[in-house]
Amino acid sequence: MMHTQDDVLSDVYAWAAAQGRCVTDDIPSIARELGCGEDECRDAVAALIDRHVLVPGPDGLTAVSPAVATAALVGPRESANRQAESDLAAERARTERLRSRIAAVTAHYRDPHASRTSSGVDVLEDKFAVRALITDLSATCERELMACQPGGGRPPAALADALPRDLELLKRGITLRSLYQHTARFHTATQAYAETVLAAGSRIRTVAEIPGQMIIIDRQTAFLPHREHRFGAVVVREPSIIEYLCSAFEQAWNLGAPYQTGPAAARGAVTEMKRSILTLMANGLKDEVIAKRMGLSVRACRGHIADLLDSFGAHSRFQGGVIAAASGLLEPEVDGPGDGAG
Repeated sequence: MMHTQDDVLSDVYAWAAAQGRCVTDDIPSIARELGCGEDECRDAVAALIDRHVLVPGPDGLTAVSPAVATAALVGPRESANRQAESDLAAERARTERLRSRIAAVTAHYRDPHASRTSSGVDVLEDKFAVRALITDLSATCERELMACQPGGGRPPAALADALPRDLELLKRGITLRSLYQHTARFHTATQAYAETVLAAGSRIRTVAEIPGQMIIIDRQTAFLPHREHRFGAVVVREPSIIEYLCSAFEQAWNLGAPYQTGPAAARGAVTEMKRSILTLMANGLKDEVIAKRMGLSVRACRGHIADLLDSFGAHSRFQGGVIAAASGLLEPEVDGPGDGAG
């Protein structure tokens, strides 16, 4: 009859336990008594010693209770885990005490790297300071966060940084509304981010043009782009300015279309985008300016312009503008986006 390794393990341990005392460690003798191969017996003895249920001594092997073996194997690990948990809890308590002490003096702090332009307005040039402040205010957000993200799709690294923070906001029941440009519908990384946060309860709309980047937290603090430092920010807390920015956001939000990635939604977004390009062309703006305002690359923008001129049978931008105006294509649409739940 063929013995499996588990069979040999069980047989060797049962044999040793039945003796009730120290037994021989002579492998050939044990193998003959149990009717198994010497190599199998040797491997089984080594495994049982490793598991602490067989203890070798000067006179042979002694079977040990599995409970005792478990205590010997697991006890030190459990003790180490308990100590690590205690250390972590103590470190968290120290961190909270530090946070409380720092919060007590925050009102008296003036950042040497920031120029305070007026009451309620700070200018931050350091990107790490901006990120830290956004993270802290997001963690204490109580009601709503509104964001405008121009320029089409967002960088994958920025999306990866924002996703856990935004999911945590939604988990806490915070209302999260985001405005993107229509071009964001065709950006793979932004699509994946949008689908994830929409499933968690976020609301997203897209429009043809967005005035600029903006984050507003609890209608109390707004982050606006720094004019000279790409990753800097202007932090606004002045109530009148905040009210104006919230009003501007709501107006853009009411013009937006709910974020969707299906064919019909994509066609509607492209149609509105081309209408906006036509209007900007008619106003005499250059391709580079139109591309920036629409969140497109210059190459993609010129492709849309070429398609528009071709569809009109026009041979110049001027002729295309005349035909578009005569056809009423430059007239703004009056229909809204519906209830707009994102």
